[in-house]
Amino acid sequence: MHARLTRHPGPLKRGLAIAAVAATGLALAGCTKDSADDEQAAPNTPAVSAAAGADKICGDYKNKTIGVVHLTTADENEATLVTALKEASTAAGLDWTFKEADSQGSAEKSQQAVSTFVNQGVDAIFLMVVNTRDLQAQLEDAKDAGIPVFGQWSFSELDPLLVQDYTPIPAADASALAQQMFSTLYLEHPEGDIEVALVNTDLDILAARNAAVRSLAELYPRVQLVDSADIDFTDISGSTKRIVDGFMAKYPDLDAIWTNYPVAGPAAAQSILAADKDIKVFTHVAQSEGITALKDPKNPLTAMPWLDFDYESYHSVEGMLTHFAGEEPDRLEGYQDPVPFKVFTKDTAQEITGAGVAAGIGWTSQDGLWKQPLVDTWGSKFPC
Repeated sequence: MHARLTRHPGPLKRGLAIAAVAATGLALAGCTKDSADDEQAAPNTPAVSAAAGADKICGDYKNKTIGVVHLTTADENEATLVTALKEASTAAGLDWTFKEADSQGSAEKSQQAVSTFVNQGVDAIFLMVVNTRDLQAQLEDAKDAGIPVFGQWSFSELDPLLVQDYTPIPAADASALAQQMFSTLYLEHPEGDIEVALVNTDLDILAARNAAVRSLAELYPRVQLVDSADIDFTDISGSTKRIVDGFMAKYPDLDAIWTNYPVAGPAAAQSILAADKDIKVFTHVAQSEGITALKDPKNPLTAMPWLDFDYESYHSVEGMLTHFAGEEPDRLEGYQDPVPFKVFTKDTAQEITGAGVAAGIGWTSQDGLWKQPLVDTWGSKFPC
């Protein structure tokens, strides 16, 4: 039998937790590197080796098969999260196999994928940005088969058919980005109205981002949110460009565009470049294309927060281990120990080096120095 687990705050783990973003819109996580040179080489991040005492992890946790259901593999961030899951598994000596299915934004395909994994008898199912509301019948089947279901950005962290969703708080990075956007525009336009248009999605979990930007706009009397439209997930880039072209035609004095979905930011910037307009773009975690755009002084993409995807996935693996040990992970841990994030601008774009991030893009807090200490605890935390 496994020994009962206890919650372990741990000085490093809790030290990395970020405060919920309030009206100040400031969010700091990890260490900032001083650099004025965009060409500075990325620091060498220590590789995560097999965990000290990994051989003490009970064999019951090893060699498991995890079925991953993607919303869309067109979202590079989803690949980053899965790569980090794999890295954490390897570092802990778990030798987990990850089978991936792409639902291509289709509820029907996500249902089919879950059913397939249930029929295959996988050890766990992982929903990657897939809405649990569309999967209730399939999740019931998984429960009946004794297959636990976890998620990241699964739109319902409290769904009773979901064991845990260790997901960042979407209103937090949106609040920081919105404050950055409104403050930047106020400084650049000290007089007169400031026109901002929103490129949104109808995804449940991102509604918090929409609410944050709309609420914070009320603190800036000269800001006018002139329009809003939702992208089409069957054609994210194309629909974004059509929306932005429409905004520019309808509002010739438009000052900024805000997008709440990663792929939309660079697409919006490309439309503005093509139209040769002076309109700034503020977006969320816009993948490697967004990093390139942010580093380009001519590109209108002006600021974006970046989440520590590795931190999210490593703690998801810990949650899965906790469940396999016969305990239930904390359903609200994502609020108590939030995923670190930081807003980057053109002035700090050189800090998004890719160092320490499992998929090789973006940013990880403290250059990933938290990884080894976290993984090293698992040998003693999950013994036979």
